[in-house]
Amino acid sequence: MSNIIPKYSLEDPLNQNDFNFYKSDELVEFMAQDQNPHSHNYYILSFLYSGSILHLADFESDRITAPAILLLDIDRVHTHPILHDCVIKSIGFSQRFIKDRGPTFFNSLNKIFSRPFIKISKGEIERIDEIIHLMENRSFNSTLETELTQSLLDALVTYCAILSDQNPSTEKTLNEIYARFRILLKKHYTEHHEVSFYADSLNISTSVLTHQVKHSTFKTPKQLIDEHLLLEAKRILYWSDITSKELSWKLGFETDSYFSRFFKKYTGLTPKEFQKNSILNRIL
Repeated sequence: MSNIIPKYSLEDPLNQNDFNFYKSDELVEFMAQDQNPHSHNYYILSFLYSGSILHLADFESDRITAPAILLLDIDRVHTHPILHDCVIKSIGFSQRFIKDRGPTFFNSLNKIFSRPFIKISKGEIERIDEIIHLMENRSFNSTLETELTQSLLDALVTYCAILSDQNPSTEKTLNEIYARFRILLKKHYTEHHEVSFYADSLNISTSVLTHQVKHSTFKTPKQLIDEHLLLEAKRILYWSDITSKELSWKLGFETDSYFSRFFKKYTGLTPKEFQKNSILNRIL
């Protein structure tokens, strides 16, 4: 067993544009290639037309029935579900593919990828399919073709954000400061555990950041930092044989003992105990 969870990039034939499109039959073949836990360095936006699917990511399990939008954010550790009697289409796109989009696009992107799925109506999935139909089988032989696909993706993400507002989850809607904090947190949480770093990066005070984050999540920035660290620790301990000392360094803790106290505070177990239990659970 490796001590690193695999992270995959987009592959040919469209790697040069960091975009790919999968229909149901292609997804079955793609998912069969790796049934082990892994993550991606790109976004996956999927549309479930019929059937149901078990969405498994980061210790969360949701049985989702069509019609629905499924969302898998960058770096989320997951396993591939079994596709049985499902009609589903998926789009994978990297950060590089969308780097020139405007702030409205990124606000919409952050909104929809803050949740694992969005339940929608038959009429809404049909309207989505009109956009997807224009994206299918597009070539990337010219700059104009690439720009057209980017514009269609922009329209698709924006429409999904509208549907997210119309079909809210139990979580509160993102505000702009929290959305920007979330982006920074995903990028820096292993390097910076202090709230002041994120407040300074956003050019606001820690009290303003705390107020805005609590308004959106009912949690403090420090709680979210700790949650990110804890989730990543549990991911790696569950799926690998990494040592506590190696993991503490990987997550930016000053000492192994400090990391162990942090982990036990939230789980009631030491990292070694959690890892041992994880191995037993996988065997059983």
